[in-house]
Amino acid sequence: MVVTRAVDDEAGRLQNQGSVDLWLSCRGQEAAQVGSAMALADTATIFPSYREHAVAIARGIDGVDVVAQWAGRTFCGWKPREHRFFPYTLVVGAQTLHAVGYALGQRLQGATEPVAVYFGDGATSQGDVSEAMNLAAVESAPVLFICQNNGWAISKPSRDQMLTGISTRAKGFGITSWSVDATEPDNTYVHCVEAWRHVQATGSPGLIELRTIRSAGHSSSDAHTLYRERDEIAAAAANDQVARYRQLLHSEGVVDDSWLERTDTEAMAAGQRLIEALGR
Repeated sequence: MVVTRAVDDEAGRLQNQGSVDLWLSCRGQEAAQVGSAMALADTATIFPSYREHAVAIARGIDGVDVVAQWAGRTFCGWKPREHRFFPYTLVVGAQTLHAVGYALGQRLQGATEPVAVYFGDGATSQGDVSEAMNLAAVESAPVLFICQNNGWAISKPSRDQMLTGISTRAKGFGITSWSVDATEPDNTYVHCVEAWRHVQATGSPGLIELRTIRSAGHSSSDAHTLYRERDEIAAAAANDQVARYRQLLHSEGVVDDSWLERTDTEAMAAGQRLIEALGR
């Protein structure tokens, strides 16, 4: 979470300087991403959307390779099969169809390779997501749908997007689902383990809605302060999950000062690598 925050912040600064064309921050969603990524088995193949930077880093992908694609340096800075983490998808919701198709293709080849796919609450308004969930349910595809509900589809709040919750809608397709508070990584991890075990044990799909927070704009070109209430943005900043979890681990003796110092050093090095590789 700390390393991702450093990469995220530096990528934002590089975008402001013109070294990166566009950046979509995951600030406020680190707990949802790291908690869920740690819950997935190493054998799981992941299909991300375009904001899963913490998931990529948890899968061993360097921050430079994550950001390089946003600088137009590469189509994909990592080897998807090596990391079991496919390229980002900018077409909203399309990756859900890719994930289900991949899972069914693996089955036809006699392989058992569970799949996880990430998408946002706004993507659930796309037909692709409904088609993917219906196909996964009908064909009993071993896919875990992971929806990060940060409350906003660019400038459209969730309450204006849907009258029925995302997890409830999944049940309408015949998919077992969960809806959990994902602002703390341990709680996220525990529930994602349960969801992942369901997919593995039954060979059928599941959906887990991770209720999280978007602290920044939808992207670096989104002036979110124009349509969001100041109090909402201030509350998100005041309850920063990275700082809060860091303090919790330290106060309970899980980590000590030297561990935190090493982590900070690693995070600073990750940010410095971005500057050296992509800065102008």
